Amino acid sequence: MPVMDSAAEQLGRIGRFEHGFARVQATEVVDFPWGYALLQADYPASWTHNRVVVTGSVAAEEVIGVADEVLGGAGLRHRQVQFDDAGAGAAAAGAFGRAGYRNHERIVTMVHDGPLPEGDRALVEAVDFEDLRPWLIRDWRADFPDDPDHEIEQLADRVRLYERGAEVTFLAVRGRGGRVLARGELYRRDGVAQFENLITLPDSRGRGYGRALVAEALHRSADDDVRYLIAEATGWPRRWYRRLGYVDRTEVHVFQRTPGSQAIS
Repeated sequence: MPVMDSAAEQLGRIGRFEHGFARVQATEVVDFPWGYALLQADYPASWTHNRVVVTGSVAAEEVIGVADEVLGGAGLRHRQVQFDDAGAGAAAAGAFGRAGYRNHERIVTMVHDGPLPEGDRALVEAVDFEDLRPWLIRDWRADFPDDPDHEIEQLADRVRLYERGAEVTFLAVRGRGGRVLARGELYRRDGVAQFENLITLPDSRGRGYGRALVAEALHRSADDDVRYLIAEATGWPRRWYRRLGYVDRTEVHVFQRTPGSQAIS
Protein backbone atom coordinates (compact mmCIF):
# COMPACT_ATOMS: atom_id res chain seq x y z
CA MET A 1 0.00 0.00 0.00
CA PRO A 2 1.36 3.47 -0.86
CA VAL A 3 2.41 5.93 1.81
CA MET A 4 -0.43 8.37 2.46
CA ASP A 5 0.24 12.04 1.66
CA SER A 6 -0.49 14.69 4.27
CA ALA A 7 -4.00 16.18 4.22
CA ALA A 8 -2.69 19.33 2.51
CA GLU A 9 -0.85 17.29 -0.12
CA GLN A 10 -3.95 15.19 -0.71
CA LEU A 11 -6.08 18.27 -1.28
CA GLY A 12 -3.52 19.72 -3.67
CA ARG A 13 -3.45 16.55 -5.74
CA ILE A 14 -7.24 16.22 -5.70
CA GLY A 15 -7.60 19.84 -6.81
CA ARG A 16 -5.21 19.36 -9.72
CA PHE A 17 -6.99 16.15 -10.69
CA GLU A 18 -10.47 17.71 -10.57
CA HIS A 19 -9.62 20.90 -12.41
CA GLY A 20 -7.70 19.03 -15.10
CA PHE A 21 -10.47 16.44 -15.42
CA ALA A 22 -13.10 19.15 -15.87
CA ARG A 23 -11.16 21.42 -18.22
CA VAL A 24 -10.11 18.70 -20.67
CA GLN A 25 -13.76 17.76 -21.26
CA ALA A 26 -14.82 21.27 -22.26
CA THR A 27 -15.19 22.59 -25.78
CA GLU A 28 -14.28 26.02 -24.38
CA VAL A 29 -12.65 27.25 -21.18
CA VAL A 30 -12.86 30.95 -20.28
CA ASP A 31 -10.24 31.91 -17.69
CA PHE A 32 -10.51 34.71 -15.13
CA PRO A 33 -8.09 35.90 -12.44
CA TRP A 34 -10.27 34.20 -9.82
CA GLY A 35 -11.36 31.02 -11.65
CA TYR A 36 -12.81 29.85 -14.94
CA ALA A 37 -15.97 29.01 -16.84
CA LEU A 38 -16.58 25.71 -18.64
CA LEU A 39 -18.66 25.24 -21.77
CA GLN A 40 -19.47 21.96 -23.49
CA ALA A 41 -21.34 22.70 -26.71
CA ASP A 42 -22.18 19.05 -27.39
CA TYR A 43 -23.82 18.52 -23.99
CA PRO A 44 -25.70 21.70 -23.03
CA ALA A 45 -28.04 19.72 -20.76
CA SER A 46 -25.11 18.74 -18.52
CA TRP A 47 -24.85 21.46 -15.91
CA THR A 48 -21.59 20.14 -14.51
CA HIS A 49 -20.03 20.60 -17.96
CA ASN A 50 -21.41 24.14 -18.27
CA ARG A 51 -20.62 26.06 -15.10
CA VAL A 52 -18.40 28.63 -13.41
CA VAL A 53 -15.70 27.55 -10.93
CA VAL A 54 -14.36 30.04 -8.38
CA THR A 55 -10.87 29.26 -7.10
CA GLY A 56 -9.77 32.68 -5.81
CA SER A 57 -11.00 35.86 -4.17
CA VAL A 58 -13.77 37.76 -5.97
CA ALA A 59 -17.02 39.56 -5.19
CA ALA A 60 -20.11 37.38 -5.52
CA GLU A 61 -21.79 39.98 -7.70
CA GLU A 62 -18.97 39.80 -10.23
CA VAL A 63 -19.29 36.03 -10.46
CA ILE A 64 -23.05 36.29 -10.95
CA GLY A 65 -22.48 38.72 -13.79
CA VAL A 66 -19.89 36.47 -15.41
CA ALA A 67 -22.23 33.48 -15.18
CA ASP A 68 -24.93 35.46 -16.98
CA GLU A 69 -22.48 36.68 -19.59
CA VAL A 70 -20.72 33.39 -20.34
CA LEU A 71 -23.43 30.78 -19.77
CA GLY A 72 -26.22 33.03 -20.99
CA GLY A 73 -24.10 34.10 -23.95
CA ALA A 74 -23.83 30.44 -24.93
CA GLY A 75 -27.62 30.18 -25.00
CA LEU A 76 -27.86 28.26 -21.71
CA ARG A 77 -30.82 28.92 -19.45
CA HIS A 78 -29.42 27.36 -16.27
CA ARG A 79 -26.68 28.77 -14.05
CA GLN A 80 -24.25 26.78 -11.90
CA VAL A 81 -21.40 28.21 -9.85
CA GLN A 82 -18.95 26.36 -7.60
CA PHE A 83 -16.84 27.99 -4.87
CA ASP A 84 -13.83 25.88 -3.97
CA ASP A 85 -13.29 27.81 -0.72
CA ALA A 86 -15.93 26.94 1.87
CA GLY A 87 -15.72 30.29 3.63
CA ALA A 88 -16.09 32.27 0.42
CA GLY A 89 -19.00 30.09 -0.65
CA ALA A 90 -20.83 30.57 2.63
CA ALA A 91 -20.27 34.34 2.47
CA ALA A 92 -21.67 34.45 -1.08
CA ALA A 93 -24.91 32.65 -0.24
CA GLY A 94 -26.96 35.80 0.34
CA ALA A 95 -25.98 37.43 -2.95
CA PHE A 96 -26.69 34.26 -4.91
CA GLY A 97 -30.04 33.81 -3.22
CA ARG A 98 -31.07 37.34 -4.16
CA ALA A 99 -29.97 36.63 -7.76
CA GLY A 100 -32.43 33.75 -8.04
CA TYR A 101 -30.11 30.86 -7.23
CA ARG A 102 -32.57 28.76 -5.25
CA ASN A 103 -30.38 25.64 -4.92
CA HIS A 104 -27.40 25.81 -2.60
CA GLU A 105 -25.48 22.60 -1.87
CA ARG A 106 -22.46 21.91 0.29
CA ILE A 107 -20.34 19.11 -1.16
CA VAL A 108 -17.71 17.36 0.97
CA THR A 109 -14.56 15.74 -0.41
CA MET A 110 -13.91 12.52 1.50
CA VAL A 111 -10.58 10.68 1.35
CA HIS A 112 -10.19 7.01 2.19
CA ASP A 113 -7.91 6.72 5.22
CA GLY A 114 -8.32 3.25 6.64
CA PRO A 115 -8.15 -0.46 5.89
CA LEU A 116 -9.78 -1.71 2.73
CA PRO A 117 -13.40 -2.57 3.51
CA GLU A 118 -14.72 -6.04 2.94
CA GLY A 119 -17.71 -6.64 0.69
CA ASP A 120 -19.04 -9.26 -1.66
CA ARG A 121 -16.79 -8.15 -4.52
CA ALA A 122 -17.69 -11.25 -6.53
CA LEU A 123 -21.02 -9.55 -7.26
CA VAL A 124 -19.28 -6.69 -9.10
CA GLU A 125 -18.19 -6.68 -12.72
CA ALA A 126 -16.67 -4.12 -15.04
CA VAL A 127 -18.96 -3.22 -17.95
CA ASP A 128 -18.47 -1.15 -21.08
CA PHE A 129 -20.37 2.01 -21.82
CA GLU A 130 -22.56 0.66 -24.61
CA ASP A 131 -23.74 -2.13 -22.33
CA LEU A 132 -24.42 0.34 -19.52
CA ARG A 133 -26.06 3.07 -21.58
CA PRO A 134 -29.68 1.78 -21.50
CA TRP A 135 -29.52 1.60 -17.73
CA LEU A 136 -28.09 5.11 -17.47
CA ILE A 137 -31.01 6.38 -19.53
CA ARG A 138 -33.41 4.45 -17.30
CA ASP A 139 -31.98 6.04 -14.15
CA TRP A 140 -31.93 9.58 -15.55
CA ARG A 141 -35.49 9.22 -16.84
CA ALA A 142 -36.60 8.19 -13.34
CA ASP A 143 -35.00 11.33 -11.90
CA PHE A 144 -36.34 13.69 -14.60
CA PRO A 145 -39.58 12.19 -15.96
CA ASP A 146 -40.64 15.38 -17.75
CA ASP A 147 -37.38 16.20 -19.54
CA PRO A 148 -37.18 15.68 -23.33
CA ASP A 149 -35.47 12.55 -24.62
CA HIS A 150 -32.53 14.38 -26.14
CA GLU A 151 -31.61 15.91 -22.78
CA ILE A 152 -31.83 12.56 -21.00
CA GLU A 153 -29.57 11.06 -23.67
CA GLN A 154 -27.05 13.85 -23.13
CA LEU A 155 -26.91 13.11 -19.40
CA ALA A 156 -26.23 9.46 -20.17
CA ASP A 157 -23.80 10.02 -23.03
CA ARG A 158 -21.70 12.70 -21.32
CA VAL A 159 -19.72 9.96 -19.58
CA ARG A 160 -18.03 9.38 -22.95
CA LEU A 161 -16.09 12.56 -22.19
CA TYR A 162 -14.58 11.25 -18.97
CA GLU A 163 -11.87 9.19 -20.65
CA ARG A 164 -10.33 12.43 -21.90
CA GLY A 165 -9.21 13.14 -18.34
CA ALA A 166 -8.71 9.76 -16.70
CA GLU A 167 -8.79 6.00 -17.01
CA VAL A 168 -12.49 5.15 -16.50
CA THR A 169 -13.97 1.89 -15.24
CA PHE A 170 -17.72 1.36 -15.04
CA LEU A 171 -18.62 -1.07 -12.25
CA ALA A 172 -22.00 -2.75 -11.88
CA VAL A 173 -23.99 -5.38 -10.00
CA ARG A 174 -26.44 -7.19 -12.25
CA GLY A 175 -29.59 -9.16 -11.61
CA ARG A 176 -31.70 -11.42 -13.77
CA GLY A 177 -31.61 -10.74 -17.46
CA GLY A 178 -28.57 -8.50 -17.04
CA ARG A 179 -30.58 -5.79 -15.25
CA VAL A 180 -28.21 -3.33 -13.57
CA LEU A 181 -29.17 -3.17 -9.89
CA ALA A 182 -26.33 -0.93 -8.72
CA ARG A 183 -23.44 0.87 -10.37
CA GLY A 184 -20.58 3.30 -9.90
CA GLU A 185 -17.68 4.88 -11.79
CA LEU A 186 -13.97 4.80 -11.01
CA TYR A 187 -11.64 7.46 -12.45
CA ARG A 188 -7.84 7.10 -12.10
CA ARG A 189 -4.92 9.27 -13.16
CA ASP A 190 -1.43 9.97 -11.83
CA GLY A 191 -1.90 8.16 -8.53
CA VAL A 192 -5.30 9.73 -7.76
CA ALA A 193 -8.51 7.70 -7.85
CA GLN A 194 -12.06 9.03 -7.58
CA PHE A 195 -15.13 6.81 -7.13
CA GLU A 196 -18.40 8.52 -8.04
CA ASN A 197 -22.04 8.20 -9.06
CA LEU A 198 -22.81 5.27 -6.79
CA ILE A 199 -26.45 4.37 -7.41
CA THR A 200 -28.53 1.43 -6.21
CA LEU A 201 -32.10 0.91 -7.39
CA PRO A 202 -34.64 1.51 -4.62
CA ASP A 203 -35.91 -2.08 -4.76
CA SER A 204 -32.37 -3.44 -4.49
CA ARG A 205 -31.14 -1.52 -1.45
CA GLY A 206 -30.12 -3.14 1.81
CA ARG A 207 -28.44 -6.10 0.09
CA GLY A 208 -24.82 -4.96 0.29
CA TYR A 209 -24.48 -3.94 -3.34
CA GLY A 210 -23.25 -0.43 -2.56
CA ARG A 211 -20.66 -1.74 -0.10
CA ALA A 212 -19.51 -4.30 -2.66
CA LEU A 213 -19.04 -1.59 -5.28
CA VAL A 214 -17.07 0.67 -2.93
CA ALA A 215 -14.90 -2.24 -1.83
CA GLU A 216 -14.19 -3.26 -5.42
CA ALA A 217 -13.30 0.31 -6.41
CA LEU A 218 -10.93 0.66 -3.45
CA HIS A 219 -9.25 -2.67 -4.15
CA ARG A 220 -8.82 -1.77 -7.83
CA SER A 221 -7.18 1.53 -6.83
CA ALA A 222 -5.20 0.15 -3.87
CA ASP A 223 -1.88 1.20 -5.45
CA ASP A 224 -2.98 4.81 -5.94
CA ASP A 225 -1.76 7.42 -3.47
CA VAL A 226 -5.07 9.23 -2.94
CA ARG A 227 -8.54 7.66 -3.15
CA TYR A 228 -11.54 9.89 -2.67
CA LEU A 229 -15.17 10.65 -3.45
CA ILE A 230 -17.58 13.51 -2.94
CA ALA A 231 -20.83 13.50 -0.96
CA GLU A 232 -23.54 15.95 0.01
CA ALA A 233 -22.70 17.48 3.38
CA THR A 234 -26.19 16.94 4.80
CA GLY A 235 -27.08 13.53 3.33
CA TRP A 236 -26.95 10.12 5.03
CA PRO A 237 -24.35 8.72 2.56
CA ARG A 238 -21.70 10.87 4.25
CA ARG A 239 -22.14 8.93 7.50
CA TRP A 240 -22.21 5.64 5.58
CA TYR A 241 -18.94 6.45 3.80
CA ARG A 242 -17.32 7.25 7.13
CA ARG A 243 -18.08 3.72 8.28
CA LEU A 244 -16.19 2.46 5.23
CA GLY A 245 -13.04 4.40 6.17
CA TYR A 246 -13.56 7.76 4.45
CA VAL A 247 -12.77 11.00 6.28
CA ASP A 248 -13.79 14.58 5.52
CA ARG A 249 -11.12 16.74 3.93
CA THR A 250 -12.73 19.88 2.51
CA GLU A 251 -16.04 21.39 1.43
CA VAL A 252 -17.17 23.33 -1.62
CA HIS A 253 -20.35 25.32 -2.19
CA VAL A 254 -22.44 24.91 -5.34
CA PHE A 255 -25.17 27.37 -6.36
CA GLN A 256 -27.73 26.62 -9.08
CA ARG A 257 -30.36 28.73 -10.78
CA THR A 258 -32.93 26.76 -12.69
CA PRO A 259 -34.56 28.06 -15.87
CA GLY A 260 -37.39 30.39 -14.95
CA SER A 261 -36.02 31.43 -11.55
CA GLN A 262 -36.10 35.19 -11.01
CA ALA A 263 -33.88 37.48 -8.98
CA ILE A 264 -35.37 39.08 -5.88
CA SER A 265 -35.91 42.77 -6.51
